[in-house]
Amino acid sequence: MDELRVIGVGLWLPGVPNVEAWQAGARGLTTQGQEYPAPTGLGIERRARRRAGPFSRALADAFGMAATQAHIDVTQTSAVFGSALGEVSTMLELLGQMHSDEPLSPMAFATSVHSATAGVISISAGNRGFTTSISANYDTVGATLLEAHGVLHALGAPVIVTCGDEASPAGFVDELEASDMLAVAIALAAPGSDAPVLARLRGPHLGATDQGARVPAAEVSARMGRNPQVGLLDVVAAILRGDTGEVSLDRGRGRGWCVTVLGACP
Repeated sequence: MDELRVIGVGLWLPGVPNVEAWQAGARGLTTQGQEYPAPTGLGIERRARRRAGPFSRALADAFGMAATQAHIDVTQTSAVFGSALGEVSTMLELLGQMHSDEPLSPMAFATSVHSATAGVISISAGNRGFTTSISANYDTVGATLLEAHGVLHALGAPVIVTCGDEASPAGFVDELEASDMLAVAIALAAPGSDAPVLARLRGPHLGATDQGARVPAAEVSARMGRNPQVGLLDVVAAILRGDTGEVSLDRGRGRGWCVTVLGACP
């Protein structure tokens, strides 16, 4: 299997607005009854930012951090966005209005479609590169990394993978299944890139391999651990710790996608 070179990372979760906060020991807050600084969404154009929800802003923050660390030109980069549910709160509000025969807001509908956030971030950056959105529930992280492989092979230029899901709306799922909001991004380059390498990834692959011991998952709250995209946070946490070995991309909730984290140098 070909390797991917990680050249930048970014993250946002409640109480952890950036990678520096994570490295300083912050591990997030539950969204239940606690206030925390909202994501900035500074990577989104000002007019669009006023309409963007917290989830879109969080994805934009994580995307921007990874791009900045990797010294990637966001007007040219390829980007793969992954989310199980997208702007689910807006979608549920629209469905409620439809059920009640209330008039629907075209603007709210435009921001509720699954690719809306990818479009807003791409348009705001003036990006002319390839951009796509993927949804595969708990297999989304594995699917986005698989897509990144294809993009790197086809185009040869770096690609930014950004995955996240917003907090479960009240009453949407049973509390034992509810999760908190999370956004994580990694910038990837093909072997031979001149960019400084944080780590190398081998995979994604289904099931365990003989590539090394299983790397511990990131220490987060139970609610955060149920976010369908937490596997990408586990990858970033392993990279920031300098760990090597196999990382589960679904914490046992999907088909079993994994990735092997290797050191920065062969």
